[in-house]
Amino acid sequence: MSTAIPSTECNSISSFPSIGFGTDLLGLKKYYDRVVSDLKKAETLGQVDTVLQELHEVYLECSEEGWDGYDAQSISEAAYVEVRKFIEYLPLISSIPVPEIIPEPGGEIGLEWSRGTRQVFIASFAGNNEIIYAGLFGTNKTHGTEYFGDSIPSKIMDNLKILSF
Repeated sequence: MSTAIPSTECNSISSFPSIGFGTDLLGLKKYYDRVVSDLKKAETLGQVDTVLQELHEVYLECSEEGWDGYDAQSISEAAYVEVRKFIEYLPLISSIPVPEIIPEPGGEIGLEWSRGTRQVFIASFAGNNEIIYAGLFGTNKTHGTEYFGDSIPSKIMDNLKILSF
């Protein structure tokens, strides 16, 4: 039987003491890891919900011709659905920054990830199963077009990982 004693070494959920031994400590450590993992997933899921809500608002605001006060094309439903699918496919990794939703005057939707002036990655979606992307990482530049089907292309994920914290 175990006896609980107060610990001054564990002052928050994010700092588990590593001093101890035995099966009770191992069980408690597994439980702690599961709780922290669930908290991180909940935080990331909350961010995903926020981005999806923002995407929906941008789509509604830009669904008519001339939404920018000039000659911008309306955002197509196909582009909206494609970006939504992309965001839902993003892995639940809290280190990948949340993208900014950018309506484009040609009817596309852009996603922009930024960590300063020289750490930027942009992906553009027109609803045609292609992702047109460009990135600036310090002095390095990248750009291209990738097919988007049932998963996020590895080149896109590699670029996003560069921006992860």
